[in-house]
Amino acid sequence: MADSVGNALPRRELQQRQTIPEPATESATESIAESGSEHTSSPPPEQNNVQPRRSIWAALLWMLTVATTGLLLVSVVVTAFVTTTLLVPNIDVHSTFGQPPPVGLGDVAAMPPANVEVPPSDESSSKRLMNVASHETKICDSTECVEQARLLLQQIDSSRDPCDDFYSYVCGNWALSEHLAPGAERMSVDTAMVADYAEFLAAGLRDNATRGFPQLRFLLEHCMDPEPVLFDNLLAMFLDATHLRPWMVRAPSSQSRRQPSAAEVSRKYGIAFRQLGVDALFRPSVVKGTSGENKRFVGLDEPSTVLLRSPLEKDEYELVRTGFEPLLAFFQNQTDTDVLRFEERLSRLLLRPHLDAGWLSNGSTLKVRDLPTLRNFEWASFLQSVFGKGLRPITARTYIKLGSPEHILRLTRDDELLRSSRDLLGYLLFRITMALSPLLGGLKYRDQVASVSCARHPHFAQALPQAHYCLCLLNRFEPNLPLHAARNMSRTRLPGRGGSDDFLEDMVSALRLVLIEHVLVRLTRFNSELKAHLLDRLNSISWEALSPRALQNVSSRIAYLDGIYLSNARTSTAQFFYTWIRKSLEKRLLTRMSSHTAYPGWTGGFLTAEGHMEPPFERVEIPLPVFDLLVKDDPALRPLQMARAAPRIYRAVFRAIYHWVFNFEFSANTGAEGRSRSLAQSMQDLRHCLEEQYGSLSWPEKDAPLNASRTSWSDLWDVLSLRPTLDAFMLYANRVSADYRLTLLERWNASQLFFVFYAANFCEKSHPRFLRETAAQGPRSPAWYRVNGPLRNAPEFAEAFGCTRGSFMNPLQKCILYS
Repeated sequence: MADSVGNALPRRELQQRQTIPEPATESATESIAESGSEHTSSPPPEQNNVQPRRSIWAALLWMLTVATTGLLLVSVVVTAFVTTTLLVPNIDVHSTFGQPPPVGLGDVAAMPPANVEVPPSDESSSKRLMNVASHETKICDSTECVEQARLLLQQIDSSRDPCDDFYSYVCGNWALSEHLAPGAERMSVDTAMVADYAEFLAAGLRDNATRGFPQLRFLLEHCMDPEPVLFDNLLAMFLDATHLRPWMVRAPSSQSRRQPSAAEVSRKYGIAFRQLGVDALFRPSVVKGTSGENKRFVGLDEPSTVLLRSPLEKDEYELVRTGFEPLLAFFQNQTDTDVLRFEERLSRLLLRPHLDAGWLSNGSTLKVRDLPTLRNFEWASFLQSVFGKGLRPITARTYIKLGSPEHILRLTRDDELLRSSRDLLGYLLFRITMALSPLLGGLKYRDQVASVSCARHPHFAQALPQAHYCLCLLNRFEPNLPLHAARNMSRTRLPGRGGSDDFLEDMVSALRLVLIEHVLVRLTRFNSELKAHLLDRLNSISWEALSPRALQNVSSRIAYLDGIYLSNARTSTAQFFYTWIRKSLEKRLLTRMSSHTAYPGWTGGFLTAEGHMEPPFERVEIPLPVFDLLVKDDPALRPLQMARAAPRIYRAVFRAIYHWVFNFEFSANTGAEGRSRSLAQSMQDLRHCLEEQYGSLSWPEKDAPLNASRTSWSDLWDVLSLRPTLDAFMLYANRVSADYRLTLLERWNASQLFFVFYAANFCEKSHPRFLRETAAQGPRSPAWYRVNGPLRNAPEFAEAFGCTRGSFMNPLQKCILYS
């Protein structure tokens, strides 16, 4: 017991050092020395009982006592100095150069709570921030703070009561002042950040970011100004690889041409996925076993679609077809397949699941021979063409993990989609062409076809500059070296002198530690075994900001680039692009077949404003648009970055946490009677509560009712992310001041500022048709729900703004994780 109490303080100090490297060893020693000198020079207490005749001996005894006390205090100072400088490890948390140190269960109690100041980084913070202690209450009145406050005040609709509709209170004037570009589907803070980053990245890659990588520069130069024959030659290479060339010409009216066999169709679909990433009917993958062993399974998930994000209503089909008329005309000379009709029917068979069911312990696992028979499609031929001999020979006895069993069942019941093998090949030809379309020669065709291929939403496609088509190509096939090459340039968009890593590393480290504390203290309070399991998984995550960490290691980078860039002969431009695409995708697939190596690159791309984690949930990817690129470089404004970045990162991590919790509880049967409560079930209950609550809300857009069953998983991640985001914000705010406020916004305390900036980063303005589709099909709720939904279920919000019980933003019945 004495040991545990005695170790509490060192653990807290160690945890603070993990959060931010502490530069204060010398100053701490000086403060101890000053304390010792005060005690040494203090006057001795009066000795009223001392007799005059013993004054000489008394004086000698007193001098001896003072000297002894002084020596003892000096020894204390020396001991403290040695302990501070030698015995307490100075841990470097910079994830740029390696994994942060793991947090132990015993460290959780010592982790700094959000309302306790943690000393800032030694270099990332300015002297002003470093010298501000938590007891100071000075309002930030710098030029940067005033400008930031003025911008926020312009968008606040003060005529509204924040307790009636907080989203409208924060974003009402913003929506009135912003104008949608003609033909655009949506404008939001997120889309603005992505557009800003795209312009910045395109200019940087074009100018000087690629100087150290001549092969990347060669690729970009020929993408920015593609040769007239580049697309045709490259398409011909992939058509030869998939043996599709004989099927390009439209079928004659006599219908006398041979129909391709099921094995032929399946092999072509498999090769197209392996070499070009085209997932026209299925998306194969490699799935790790959930029980901890190094087993690998073949996974099958639903495919993506190019023209449609969801099924069309009857009255929408002709409108959409008219909009796609130039694109459809482009393909008339290549195939007689009605690609829009084909994809519209395919989209009706998709469930678009929100979870990775193949990675859940209760997922469907079948042998190849037990998969339903499909018309004009052969499972073994398809899978063998995808995986070759890299995984193992695909036989009738190979196990398959199904990400969406319903999709396969619907395919077996559909009488139209797979009826014609020629239509299947025509659609595959369409998908291959769309994947390569950013390299089309001629501005007219490129804007008609590539604009749809690269659009956020195909119905609202807009012509892009050629540099942005190149970013689309990089984002699709090989984002990793471009991100690495632009890393130093990207850092300059974030706070910190000279683009220093310190702010970025400090922030990511703080986000990590706050999340671990939240999960262990708030989520897993009922189950110590689950707590240990989640701690192990959270400690194993690689938090990677701006670019893949592995490429910062020279040997890892060379191994990754080999074949993709290195030893990729530039005998012809088309051959270089062909090898670049094929090797990039094959390396991503083949690396996952091995239990000894991990894929070093990102898989979520960089043209997004959200963090990304995908199975096996070992890496969280944090692209630059996650951060606020417009916040000024004043250390006092850095808490505002937390209000934006934290929820966009935590969403992805909470999704991974659900998978971990479900698998752990499923294997341990912890939800059974007599065992601890099931966290996965509690999260499910919270999701159902949110689905019911959101579905019953009446929001201003009466023509766009929310189908909460399609958005409830995303809503759950929003709600779970709110509290740790608040904790991270308060952690940074308390570094600046114990009463964090901004000039012109003095009426708002730190909690109120957090909720205002949290909401402000969700502001959006949408085209009515896009808004109706989003509300009906998801996968995310409109911004009005994403702000008001989590906040009205948060007691901290009602307390911050004094919302009376029963008001809209403080309902009597709240959805909470644990009742």
